[in-house]
Amino acid sequence: MNPTVSCLMVTRDRPALADRAIGCFAAQHYPHRELVIVSQGGPAYTERLRSSVRAHGVPQSVILDGDPALRLGALRNLSLDAASGDLVCVWDDDDLNHPDRLTVQIGALAEAGAHSSFLSDHLQLFGADRELHWIDWRRPPAGRYPLLPPTMLMTRDTRFRYPESGRYEHYGEDWQLLLDLHRDVPVQHLHGHGQLYIYTYHGRNVFPGDHHRRMRIRSRPRAELVAGTALIRAALAAYPPLGPLRVCGGDGPAFTVEDDR
Repeated sequence: MNPTVSCLMVTRDRPALADRAIGCFAAQHYPHRELVIVSQGGPAYTERLRSSVRAHGVPQSVILDGDPALRLGALRNLSLDAASGDLVCVWDDDDLNHPDRLTVQIGALAEAGAHSSFLSDHLQLFGADRELHWIDWRRPPAGRYPLLPPTMLMTRDTRFRYPESGRYEHYGEDWQLLLDLHRDVPVQHLHGHGQLYIYTYHGRNVFPGDHHRRMRIRSRPRAELVAGTALIRAALAAYPPLGPLRVCGGDGPAFTVEDDR
């Protein structure tokens, strides 16, 4: 039996990015899915989102208006409350998901018999620099949890909520949920599928550039990227057009990808 997954997006006044994220959802090969969007952008922005959903032919969607005064934890909880799936998956409006992402991660979660799953490696795009890195959280320096929080796929479970007050109500709200999950339920760290997710720095992120640039300390080395050239090129061809990119390791550029679509 294939579970239904609710993909949860919070967005505000970023129409181009949101449209791209909606397109990534529409392109997913996993059939049993819905998209839940919480919009803080007002009526005009919400209507743009509805138009994008229609244009991409999204099979099932829910779009809610979120009070502009709400913090991110509360907004994410609105999306959780609106979800009807057996599973919920973070679907941030400024990141990109490969068409196989849901199929692979849901299949791995079922095989592991875990409650929740995170990717422990991923691609990272620095838009202004036109650089793409493969970030591997298992590389030193060792962290408490070798994973990227916004790659969360979770069994829908009312025990787990985002904080709506305190230290993590807006910045790092996903960190508190991550801690709660690891304390109470089996959590899978799925490794070796970094091509399925592109974490993007574009200058309007919640966290500043220094936060994103620090991750490059865990970039895979150039030699590993060169060895995986075919995999990376094939994966990038399945994403929306990103333009020319330099694929870089922690020790320098590996190769260039031209995108003429």
